[in-house]
Amino acid sequence: MESPRTLSVLLGKLDRAAEEAEKVLGCEILLLVFHDYASIDRSVVDDLEFFVRRRGRREDLDLCVVLHTSGGDADAAYHIAIRLQDLAGEKRLVAAVPRLAKSAGTIIACAGDVIYATPITELGPVDPQVYIPSTGRYVSARTIRDSLRQAIETLREVGSTNPLTIEKVLSSIPIAEMGDFESLLNHVKKLLKEVISRRMKRTREEEAEAIAETLTRGYEYHGKVIHVDEARRIGLNIEVLSGERLDAMYKLYRSIRDLLDAVDEVLKPLSHELALSPSLHEIEHGLVYLPLPPTETELGSHPASGEASEA
Repeated sequence: MESPRTLSVLLGKLDRAAEEAEKVLGCEILLLVFHDYASIDRSVVDDLEFFVRRRGRREDLDLCVVLHTSGGDADAAYHIAIRLQDLAGEKRLVAAVPRLAKSAGTIIACAGDVIYATPITELGPVDPQVYIPSTGRYVSARTIRDSLRQAIETLREVGSTNPLTIEKVLSSIPIAEMGDFESLLNHVKKLLKEVISRRMKRTREEEAEAIAETLTRGYEYHGKVIHVDEARRIGLNIEVLSGERLDAMYKLYRSIRDLLDAVDEVLKPLSHELALSPSLHEIEHGLVYLPLPPTETELGSHPASGEASEA
């Protein structure tokens, strides 16, 4: 049966799924959910702080942060990670990633004592992305460094000393900024190492260093899928859920997916015409960032994912 799926209905469904997951997992759930058009930035630090102050913190339970994000600003993610670690206090901080926490989202995931995963959990490299004005694109700082090395090797191989050839080869590489890019790589690595050292690899500094090095410099492609086996290989503490705990996490993720899919349907005819700015939608169990105004919005008619429509 199909029914109108308003924003408030889908957010309410997500809240109820989070409440059910809390009971099964035995922890306090805090959602940090971002649509692909929304990213982690410094305003999220404020939103999180004001939300926690209003809702309070159940200090008798572990804190379980459920992440769904494609990434964002590394410094903001670092600040959020540190704040979440402090909020957990003497209890465990669990980072639950039902589907993906890429790039800066991986920094937050690494803040946990452990990462709760599903068989389809996806993390990613945290090499910083840099805006290049000449192209209007964001590229990996690591890619810029490697491109310069490749260009130099090419010039050596051909033995060219022709100024025009050298200029042509190097013209697309912002060489003047290379020092800044290398500093940025080192900066993000230090942020990540600190986050990991505070919880997941407390007292094991060498392991934290190795993980941070791998995540910032160890992958050629920023979009690389770091699945659960790869996450274990590089040293992350990761636990793949099973049984009723996996069922509860998948039900929570299904609610996230239903919401994001419904938003995509609304945005489809607008995506090429509008600059879409995300808005915060606060629910009982956390923060959801969508490129829709925080008002009652009808999201069209959609199948209710195998279950009866919810009012």
